[in-house]
Amino acid sequence: MTEGERSIRLSEALSVLWERAATDYGLLPDLPGDAVLVRADQGELAAATPRLLDLAVSSGLTVTEAATAVTMLGDQAITPDAWPTMARDVEELLDAWWVETLQREPGTHADGFGPATVLGILAGYDAPMVRWLGPWLDQLDGPGAVHLAEIVVAGPAALSAEAWRGKDDQAGQLFAWARTETVVHGLALIGGIHLEDGVLDRVLDRLI
Repeated sequence: MTEGERSIRLSEALSVLWERAATDYGLLPDLPGDAVLVRADQGELAAATPRLLDLAVSSGLTVTEAATAVTMLGDQAITPDAWPTMARDVEELLDAWWVETLQREPGTHADGFGPATVLGILAGYDAPMVRWLGPWLDQLDGPGAVHLAEIVVAGPAALSAEAWRGKDDQAGQLFAWARTETVVHGLALIGGIHLEDGVLDRVLDRLI
C-alpha cells in the first residue's frame, strides 16, 4: 500500500460506520477536526464519530486530536445502553486501522502516524492491550517484524509524548509483551528474514 491508500477492510469498516452511525450529519462531514471534537464533547459524539475516525485514519487530525478522539470513544464504549451497534462498528474500524498500519512497509505511513504512534492512540481506547498486541504476532512474517524491531531497539524513545501521554502502564505492557518467549521466538524464527543485517542481533540483545 502506498501512503493514502486504504486496505479493503478499513475502507469497508469506514463505509459501514458512515451508513449506520447517523441519518443526519448536518455540517459534520465538512468540519475540520478541532470543530468536530468540540461537537463530540458537547454531546454529539455518536453523530461525530464517523467524521472523527475518517479524519484520524487519514491523518486529518493531529496525533493529540486523534488520541483525544479515541479516548472519548473508549469512555463511551463502556456504557453499552448508549452505545449499541456503533461500539462494534468503531472497534472493527480501529482493528482494521491497526492491522493496516502493521502491514504497511516502512515509509508508507502518513507522516507522524507510524505503528508506535498509532498504537499509542489506540491504547487510549477502553480495551486490554492484548487487543492490539495479539494481531502483531500474526504480522511478524512481514513489515510487522520491522516495526517491532524499530520500537524495541529505540526503547521508550520510540513512543511519542503526544500519543502516549498518561499511558505508562500500557507502554510497560508493550515492552513486557515484546520480551515474552512467543514474541522472541517469532522474531528469531520468522521475523528475522525481514530485518536488515545486524538488526535481529540488536533486537535480541534488548529482549534477552
